[in-house]
Parts: sequence; structure tokens; C-alpha cells
Amino acid sequence: MPASSGGKDFKMPFVNRFLLNQNGAITYTGNTLGLSRSNTVGVPGTVDSIGAFTTIDTTQKFGLYPAGTTSNFQQNSSTALLNLPAGSSVLYAELIWGGMYINNGVNLSSFLNDPVTLTTPLGSASIAPDPATAFEVLLANSPPYPPGYAYVRSADVTSIVQTAGAGAYTTSGVVGTIVVPDPTSNHAMWTLAVAYADPSMPLRNLSIRVGAAVILATSGPVSTVVTGFATPFQGPLDARAAISAQEGDANKTGDQARFGPTAATLRTLSGPNNFANNFFASQINNDAGLLDTSGTFGTRNQINGNPGSDIPAGRQGYDVTNVSLAGTLQNAQTSAVLQLTTSGDGYLVDSVGIQIDITQPILTIVKSASAADAVVGDSITYTLTVRNTGSVTATNVQVTDGIDETASSFVAGSVTLNGTPLPGADPDTGVTVGSLAPGATAVITFKYKVTAVPFSGTLDDQGRVAYTYQPTPDSPVISTFVPSNIVRIPVYQPILTLVKSGSPSLAPLGGIVTYSLLVENSGNIAANVTIVDPIPAGSTYVPNSVTVRGVPAPGESPVTGIAVGPVGPGESAVVTFEVQATSIPPDGNLVNQATASYTYQPPDGRTLTGRTPSNTVVIPVVAPVNPPIVPVEKSADASSAIIGQTVTFTVSVANESVGPIDNAVLTDTIPSGYAFVTGSVVVGGVPNPAANPASGIPLGTLASGATATVTFQLLVLSAPEPPVLTNEASLAFTYFGAPNSSASNPVDVEVLQPVIGLTKRASVTVAAVGEVVSYSVTATNTGNVAAAVTILDPLNAYSSFVPDTARVDGILVPGADPTTGIAAGTVAPGGTVSVSYDVLLTSSPPDGQFDNQASAAFTFSSPSGATGSGTALSNLVTILETDPQLSVVKSASQTYALVGDRITYTIVVENVSAGPAANVVVTDDTTPGAVFVPGSLAVNGVPSAGNIAAGVSLGTLAPGQQAVLTFVEEVVSLNEPDYDVDDVATATFTSGGTTVASLSNLVVVSVANPSVTAIKRALTPFAFVGDEVLYEVDITITGNYNADIIWSDHLPEGSVFVENSLQLDGVPVPGANTQTRAFVGTVEANSTATVTFKLKVVSFPPGGVLVNQARLDLTFILPNGRIFTQTITTNPVTVPVLALASLVKRASVSTVTVGGSVRFELAVLNPNTQPIENVIVYDALAAGLQFVPGSLTVGGTALPPELTPSRIPIGAVPAGSTVIVAFQVLAAFAPPIPVVVNSASAGYELLLPNGSRLPQVALSNTVQVLIEEEEE
Repeated sequence: MPASSGGKDFKMPFVNRFLLNQNGAITYTGNTLGLSRSNTVGVPGTVDSIGAFTTIDTTQKFGLYPAGTTSNFQQNSSTALLNLPAGSSVLYAELIWGGMYINNGVNLSSFLNDPVTLTTPLGSASIAPDPATAFEVLLANSPPYPPGYAYVRSADVTSIVQTAGAGAYTTSGVVGTIVVPDPTSNHAMWTLAVAYADPSMPLRNLSIRVGAAVILATSGPVSTVVTGFATPFQGPLDARAAISAQEGDANKTGDQARFGPTAATLRTLSGPNNFANNFFASQINNDAGLLDTSGTFGTRNQINGNPGSDIPAGRQGYDVTNVSLAGTLQNAQTSAVLQLTTSGDGYLVDSVGIQIDITQPILTIVKSASAADAVVGDSITYTLTVRNTGSVTATNVQVTDGIDETASSFVAGSVTLNGTPLPGADPDTGVTVGSLAPGATAVITFKYKVTAVPFSGTLDDQGRVAYTYQPTPDSPVISTFVPSNIVRIPVYQPILTLVKSGSPSLAPLGGIVTYSLLVENSGNIAANVTIVDPIPAGSTYVPNSVTVRGVPAPGESPVTGIAVGPVGPGESAVVTFEVQATSIPPDGNLVNQATASYTYQPPDGRTLTGRTPSNTVVIPVVAPVNPPIVPVEKSADASSAIIGQTVTFTVSVANESVGPIDNAVLTDTIPSGYAFVTGSVVVGGVPNPAANPASGIPLGTLASGATATVTFQLLVLSAPEPPVLTNEASLAFTYFGAPNSSASNPVDVEVLQPVIGLTKRASVTVAAVGEVVSYSVTATNTGNVAAAVTILDPLNAYSSFVPDTARVDGILVPGADPTTGIAAGTVAPGGTVSVSYDVLLTSSPPDGQFDNQASAAFTFSSPSGATGSGTALSNLVTILETDPQLSVVKSASQTYALVGDRITYTIVVENVSAGPAANVVVTDDTTPGAVFVPGSLAVNGVPSAGNIAAGVSLGTLAPGQQAVLTFVEEVVSLNEPDYDVDDVATATFTSGGTTVASLSNLVVVSVANPSVTAIKRALTPFAFVGDEVLYEVDITITGNYNADIIWSDHLPEGSVFVENSLQLDGVPVPGANTQTRAFVGTVEANSTATVTFKLKVVSFPPGGVLVNQARLDLTFILPNGRIFTQTITTNPVTVPVLALASLVKRASVSTVTVGGSVRFELAVLNPNTQPIENVIVYDALAAGLQFVPGSLTVGGTALPPELTPSRIPIGAVPAGSTVIVAFQVLAAFAPPIPVVVNSASAGYELLLPNGSRLPQVALSNTVQVLIEEEEE
């Protein structure tokens, strides 16, 4: 695809789908779904873009492509082989698919989330895409084509592949485009990524990631940090990477993959069939990196090279490979960086699988759950057992565990560490374990509540432990993390709906009403259903009228419950029963609602219950003396019609009442889209020319048993949306003097109408007289009936058709001519047909533009034989004329720029004709975003005062003469939406007395917008000394250019960094801290990365608050090698640190004789920056001491004499203040133990930053006083 600017949605480049340490390996297989095209629809060629889809149905053939091709993406398919070693077992499998969905007028957005079909060695399955890995990205932005968009979808197919094993896999129905022409970006593909266990293989860190990393020269490289492994401390190293990519091209170079320990130590990857500078070249490789020829069209491969070349109808637009990483690793390595970059060919990487040979970690982490399966509402206790199996101590141990937030929630306060509760801990942000000595074990437990059925049906969970250790005294310190086993818990839930209806809608007194109940189960487990439906007041149940699933159920009653039985997932059942209207209810209506009670049993054997109510059904009850029975039946002579067709309707009225009906008038409201045919009414076989059903057709009196038949005609005028015309008749009459009415059944007539849309394209946008231009016209039928289409193009007066160049879907049609009409054949509903033809430009149009528009004439018919016709116009296609007598070549001093840069443009004008070109004037109007720099213009090296935008006169240029113009423009703003500055120069001149023009090539300068925002927040609103504070930083690229980001953070006084607590998008980054900083990787344009970490409060900070902010060092690498750096800081974040109040007690003496007094003082100290409130001191005096009433003071102020030390209200203690409470006691007597021990407590409330209050209690020290008997 072309190198052009692009963007993506707000997700990081890759989503981690699988991570495990296991003896085993990663394998990728897959195939393209398209073959390379020419510039003609349906004709294969060597253009690096697909023009036909592949299919395993070899009876299909599109145009001149080989058998096994189609033009319909819904019918595409291809096969690849999955090879697995004998004795291996599948650990995980992911199906990934993608392609273009918006491309040069084609928009398939509505199909993106449709399931695809995966056919395995054991059968087929419909695979719905997982929303967690749904990406849509801008992939092609190459003027004059409109922006083109690609997508990625994927799903976990582990259980399917585990069952099916190795063999042939086929994927079909993948959205893609094959539009001609296009910016060489048509493609469609699929990949099956599999991780498997094999005990004969080394212990490896296995990981699979899925994403949509758009790699374009105009947006910069993408770097991804890989962690969670530790290579051997010494000895040989090995690793491999499996990569799946879209839109790599053999004939374009510059695309590279790099890997290394850090961003500064990357090495370029290559393999047996992957060139270092053309890594992605539409090559489908096996696990050894060699070309895989086993799949569909496996022998039709583009020729690899640097650059390579394309073959006609070659497998195109898809790469899958497996290359060695061994030469990029170091001993004792615990993290790495994968960088994808290009200086030319753009591409999209949708999955990366990495396997790294590792040493046995010193820590093991095993995860278990309290349940093997669950239902919505269950709480599950998870246990993570971390054990040090090594010979050295592991320090800074952090345990994390994140679960599916869409289907579960953490139960606050449920974390325990070795049996001790940790009230504020959350496994998602990390549980601090500390150090683990050799042989030591830490057990962490916590609970999650199941809130919904997960997308995959199982709640998948995995823990991680990050730690630091030093293998030997002389070795470096290593920080790494280890993943636990994956715990998968199936979640079961029947989801029942109960829909109730009743018939008739109006119940006559004494009449029968039939109720229908539809129960459906959209859940994933069968439910045993019983329906209870109380009989409404005014009615009685008709015994033995119950049916279940269409089968009579005698003895069942809705009152006591109708046993429906099991309703499985995706199944439904219908229950009916009857009641008789026996009296008129108080409100005149039968009001009724049913309830479905159900039980279900998950595999754990529990029997669970549920209830689902139906909607409420209201049926009025009417009570005539003898209810009239007057059915009205309506029919039409056609169930479908075309516009302009006449439809005859017949309405039959039968009086089945015991008496006559009078004043009968038949009315038929005519809906929009019909017109009444005047004079068409016939009543009882007698024409009634003046009658009109819209105003009412009088039928008079119908005796009991009599019938009347009315016919009339309606003309179809238009098609509604949806294209169905519905109408019904109604009969108004009186019965024994009382007004009544009956309605007919509705009658639907589908209006058949082809909706033909034409999209016209040209092979060029600029051309000269004498050149041949190829036009293509695509006709799409979005209607509901097939149409025979003829494409017409009258051309213009300045061009002519090139005979025998017309093609229909790539097939040459000799003799066909667009000026007289090219028969394109029949286009079925939802179908398309493409017509192409060549046109010779014969003369110059006065306005310098070759404007052209095609049309379509089409015919169609209804099943009854009525025929119709219509026309459609295409879009207008304009080709700018350039005169070949002058050559105008434009260039720029740089093709990538930043706002503020100055760009020097050079225009070389040369007369390449045999005669002079007079009155030559050169103009250049740039697109918004750049302005001409006054005084910068030079002509043939001589400065000129002119302005290029106003035109520069060059006079006459003799044959072969050149003129060179240079000028400078300054980039002043970003030109939305693509940030490109586009420039074309125009040279007008006089030739033979006629003014003509020549256009230069288009020069595009891409303007980089390195704009970044970073928002920091504290997820812990306040803390005490000893607490941990969790911070989160969201880093968002709001501009159009990717950035490599290094994070660091100011460490506030009073805190320390919690080692190994840093996480990047939920993945631990061991070893990184506020001092060492952390390489976040690449944050792509319009995407966000999230960094979380913890600080521990170790002392009370100055001012009582922790204040800090993060720093981000950003690097932008432009395609021309220019490096732009930027440093930004986040908003400062303040976290109050709260301190507990203290209570100090003192006694005035340590010894007292009986009858003597003691003064007690209590000092309440508030060290916080906010007051404490509602302070109450409690002091229970010991035996032998007696309070002296009236002696109680607070802050020197006496309190009322009725107050005692047992409860002393103080109120508020200001910030940083101390309040003294004092009172006196008498030594009343000497207790058996003469030394009395006394202490106090204080209850108070801390004011929190959010305005709430936190109750606390402060305990004083103890005071001892010796009471002695008075000597006699």
C-alpha cells in the first residue's frame, strides 16, 4: 500500500490475549482471501492490491481470474494447514481476521461485526467477533482517492481448536474490498494463532497479542514493551516471533521489524523469506520462516526480494511468518522492545506471538478458585499461592490480578494475605507481599462477584507476581514477573423472555379468548419452565384448552401452572390456552399477565430458580344482546407489484349474526404509495363508478347469512421504506340500533423496485490530449428485485471511445460501446456489476477539464408479468487537462515538516515541443496550512519581487528552453483532516493562438502534529502514614504522529516508591521506578496508554499533603530521520496524609494519702492540617478515686458541674492544636491493691477531603497513683 498518513481508535497497539510460562511453542497459520489485480475490473495483474476474492468453491470464477474466485466477499474463503507436533496439546487459539472496509466509494461498515465461518477438520462453527479486539483504522490516505479504512476482528477459539486438533482450517465470509481503481489497499485475510504445550520442548514464556498497529512513514514507528520473562543467567539464548500483518507488498521496501532489550539496542529482524528491508512482502510462511505453499492458491505467490515483484493473480495483502529473535537477546534479560517501522511501504500488524526460552523462575504462582463453574450473582474466592522455590530471597514482591470487568466486580475488603485481612487492598492494583525467603510461601485470597455472562462464556483469570532478586552475589539484580496458570470458570445463566398476546382484540360477552405465550431462552443453559397465568376477572378457564409446543396438554391449568419443560439455549416454546368471557369486569377489560418460573442446574449440581414476567395484555369485553358476527376478509390479486402496476382488491363481508346488520359502510383508508383508480368499484358484481373506498362504500342492510363482495383497484405510485404497502378495510354498521364495526385482515403488497446506484471512477486524475483513460462504472442494486442494466456514457465532445475495450466484470465484450449502451446483464438484489472501457482524449476542453458522467437504463418485472424501467446517474468524474508541450516538474526541499518549518519549492518549466511557447505564466496555489514567504521568489537564480500565487510571467520559452523557479512557504497550521500540504503548479501559455495549461506533479508535504496530553489522578483519596497510595497517568496522543514515551515521577517528601508496582496498561513492568524511569513504548496517534504505580507513605509530609506530578519525555522520529523531542508534565496531584490524634494523660502526684487530692490532665493533640470534630474524652476512674464535682475544665474553661470524666464533650480541636482537659479527684480510700491504674480514650471524627467524616479512637497512656492510708 502507499506510504500515507493514518490514525486509529483509542486503544493501545496490542491487547494481551494469552501469556503463560510453559514447555511448548507458538504457531501461526492463515491465508489471504484475495489475488492481485490489474487496472481493469475482473482482470488479474501485478498491481499490489487484490481484484478478486478467493473461494474454495472451484465452480465459481470471477472475470478472467482462475477458478476458485468470486467478486462477493460474503462468498470468499481460503484454507490453511495447522501443524502441531505429536503429543502436544493446545493451550490457546485465537482467530484473527481483517481487511479494507471503506475504499474509494465502497463502504461495508454495516457488515464488520457479522460472524465469520471457521471450518475445522471436524465441522463448521460461526465465530462472532470479540468487542475487546475490535479495531477500525485509517490505513490509506493517498489523494486524489478518499481516505481508506481497514479493520481487525478476532475471537478466542481455544475450545474449537482443542477439539479439532491439527489439519485443514478454512475461514469464510471476511469483509474486504476489490474496488478498481483504489490506492492499492484492497485486501482481506485471516490468521489462526495457537499456543501449545509440548513436554519435549524447553520452558518458554509464551504470549499472543492482537491489535491494529498501523505502520506508516508519515506517522512514525510503533514500539511495544514485552515483559514477564527472564532469560537464563548464563548460557545459550533462543526466542522466536510469529507475526501476522495486512497490506505488506513485495514490490515496495522500507518496512522493518526490530527487537532488542531496550529502544536504544534494537536489531533488525530477518528470516529465510523475510528481507531486513522488505520484511512484509505478501509472503505466507511456516514456523521455520519458509514459504508455505500448502493453502488455497499456495503456488501463486508474489516474488520476494528487496524489492520483489508481483505475479498476475498472486496471493496478495497478507503476511504471516515466524522468525528467530535469538541474536537480539541478552543473558538475565527481563524485558524487551518490539519495534515496527517503515520508510516506505505501509502495513498493519494485527497479531504478534512471542516465545522466549526462559530460566525456571525462583517464584511460582498457582491460582485456584472456590468454584469450577458459576452463575450470575455468585461470589468466587480466588487463591494465589506464591512460593519461593529458589535459593535466594525474593524482595519487593507484588501480586496483581485483573479480571474481566464487563462480567465481574471486585468485592471490596475481601483480600487476605496469609490469613490476615487487608481492608484497603485490591488485586487489580497490586497486593504488597514484601520479601519471600527461600522455601517461604505467601497465600493471597480475594473475591470477585459475577455480574454478567462473559462474552466467551467463561470467566478467565490469571494472576501475576513481580519480584526482585540477585541470583549470585556477583550477578546483577533482576526484576521480573511470572504469570500464574489461567483459571477458566464457565458462567451459566438462562435468559428468559415471555411475550404474551391474546385474540381476538375485542372479546364479546360469552366469547372465547385465546392467549398465546412465547417463552425464549437467549442464555447459555437450559431452564425447566413452568408458566403460571391467573385467569382474569370476568372470565373462566376453558378446561383442557392448553397446548404446549402445539401439542394438547389435557389436565394442565394456567392457574396451577403449565409445565413447559426444558427450554434450551437458543430455543423457544409456545403455550396457548383459552378463557371464556363470562361477565363484564369492573373496568370493562380482561387484564392479564403471566409469569414464567424456572429452575436450572449448573454443573455443580445446585438447583437454582428464577422468575420472568410477561407483558400485560388488555382485552375489552363487549356485551351486545346477541353479539354480531361479521367477518371481513380482504385479498389482493398480487402479493407483489411494481410502480405503475394496478392491484385489484376484493373485500368479502359475511353477516353470521342472528339478526340483520344495518347502515353498513365499507371503508378502506388508502395508504401513501397508492392511488385509487376512479370508477373501479364493483359491489356484488355491479359497477359503482361514483364510489370511493376512502370515503366509504355504502352496502345498506345485510340480512343474517347474507354476504357482500366489493372489488376496487389501486395504482402503485411509490415504494415506502420498507417497500411494503399495507392496508385493511373496515365495516361500520349498526346491530339492533347499536353501533358496531369489524376490521378486515391487513393485506401486504411488496413493491418491487430495483435501486441502482452508479459509482464511476477514472484511472487518472490528470491527462493530456492523445492519452487513453480507463473508466469503470460499478452498478449496485440495493433494491428488492433484479434489474437488467445497460450502462450508457455519451462521453464529451473532447474524447472518443476506444473500440473493443468494453468489459463486463472483467470479460471483454467485443463490439460493445458505452455511447450506445453496454449491456451489463441482470443485477440481482444486493449484487453488483462492473463495466470498464477506455477513452481517447481527442482535443482540449475550453475550461481545461474533461468532465464525464455515466448513466444506467434498466428494466425489471414483477411475478405477474408487469414490467418497469428506470434510469440512474453516476457521480461526475473530472480529469484535469495538462498540455504535453510544457513539462512542469515540482519538488520540495522536504516532504515531512512541523508547524513553523520553511519549505523551499522548486518548479522546473521546460518547453518540450518543437515550437515556441508564448506568454508563459506560472502560478502555484497551495492548500491551507502554508503561506508564501514574501521576497523568497527567484527565477533562474535571480530574486524576484513577485508572488507565485499571483502568477510569474516567464515570457516566451523556445523549444528545449528551461526556466527554474524557487520560492519558500512557511507551515503555519495543521490542515485538517489529513495534515497534508498539497501543492500543484500550473503553467499557462499560448500555442497557435490558443491559451492552454500544463500541470505539474502533485507534491505532498506531510505535517507532523506531535501533540500529547497527560492526566494524572490519585485513586487513593487520602492516606495515613504506612498506607500505600495508588496513582494513574493517562497518556494520550491527540495529534497525528506516534510518540515513544519515557515516564518518570517526582517522589514527594514523606513517601517511597513501592518497588515492582508499576503497570503499563495492566501489565507489570518490574524494575521500573521513579528514579530509573520506564519506557512506556509507542503511543499511537489518537490512542491512550495508562501507567499505574504505588507510593508508600513513610512519614508525615510537610503541610500534611503529598504533592507530585509525572514527567514524560517524548521522542518523535520523522521518516526522514529527523528526531523531535518534547518534555511535558502532568497536572500536579495532591493527596492529604492524615495523622491520628494523640491523647496524653498526666497526674499531678504519684502518691497520695486517703483524703488527699490528685489533678489529672488530658492533652488532646491534633497534628492534622484540618480540625478534628465531635471530640469526646472518656475517663473511667479507678476504685479508690472520687471525682470532685465542678473541677472539670477544657482549655482552662470550667464545664457545668453536672458533667463527669466519664464523658467529656470537647467539640472541635483546631488543626495543629492541643486542648488540655483537667479535673481533680479525691483519694476516698485505699483499695486492696493500693496502686491504681488509670487511662482514658477519645473518640473523634477526621474530616476527609471529599467532605465525609471518618470516626477514630485515640487511647491514652496509663497513669499509676499509689493511695496510702493516713498515719495515725
